[in-house]
Amino acid sequence: MTEIAGIRSRTVTANGLRMHVTEAGVGEPVLFLHGFPQSSREWAPVMTALADRAHLIAPDLRGAGDTDAPRDGYDAPTVVGDVVALLDELGIDRVDLVAHDWGALVGFDLCLEHPDRIRRYVAVAVPAPYLRMTPALMVGMMRAMPHLWFQWVIATPGLGPRLLSRGRQRLARWLIHGFEHRPMAESDVDAYVEALRDPARARAASKLYRGLILPAFMKIVRGSYHGRVLRTPTLVLFGADDALLPKDALTVSTDDAPHTTVEFVPGGAHFLVDDNPGEVTRRVAAFLLT
Repeated sequence: MTEIAGIRSRTVTANGLRMHVTEAGVGEPVLFLHGFPQSSREWAPVMTALADRAHLIAPDLRGAGDTDAPRDGYDAPTVVGDVVALLDELGIDRVDLVAHDWGALVGFDLCLEHPDRIRRYVAVAVPAPYLRMTPALMVGMMRAMPHLWFQWVIATPGLGPRLLSRGRQRLARWLIHGFEHRPMAESDVDAYVEALRDPARARAASKLYRGLILPAFMKIVRGSYHGRVLRTPTLVLFGADDALLPKDALTVSTDDAPHTTVEFVPGGAHFLVDDNPGEVTRRVAAFLLT
């Protein structure tokens, strides 16, 4: 990302982890957390567009991008600890947060466990963790399961890292092209896929699915978040063309999250930031910067 005008880069040690951090602009801080198999590079168009309005910070999370990929720590408490330690290291008490995919799962935990650190939150392509198992949602999840087979494959020790890192890396490329609405820039796809050639990063991806992503999914399905009220003002952005879950199942009760709204963004699916960066930027700015 450092080849993009206005985006600067540095390495920060937080929670014992050497983290690569990209930044742009000055002013009130906004933190961006990426999804899988992406890195801070995901946020380049949003950061470029908003650099004159805030201090934008996008780290590569544990095991991704140019951040260290240690052998362990791919669980929600550790990654939440990474982010809080990063804020401490940067001298930031409170921050607005924007997060996508598994970064958004971490984002909800940050809001619930460290509400004093997060002012407002924009979650992208992940529902608030208060799904209620209605017949319509059950049918939707049954339809979605055949499309999510890759999660268990990636989580499998040995097999997952091998498929992500070796040969033509067809699985890694399918993960992107199979869920995009608009073709992602090949330079971005190549950057994300090439990073997974590193065996340590491929193992990290497998441990991430095994230790954070799949357990978070099961916690949501079991209703483990019910009773933990999300009080952080939150905007959930979903791609209007993301058909994995029925739209009416994504609404949130005010008992669970009294300050949360859900919006559907046209021209986008799971990789919403890449599908429609202009509209994502506009909605993030309207929620956080006005």
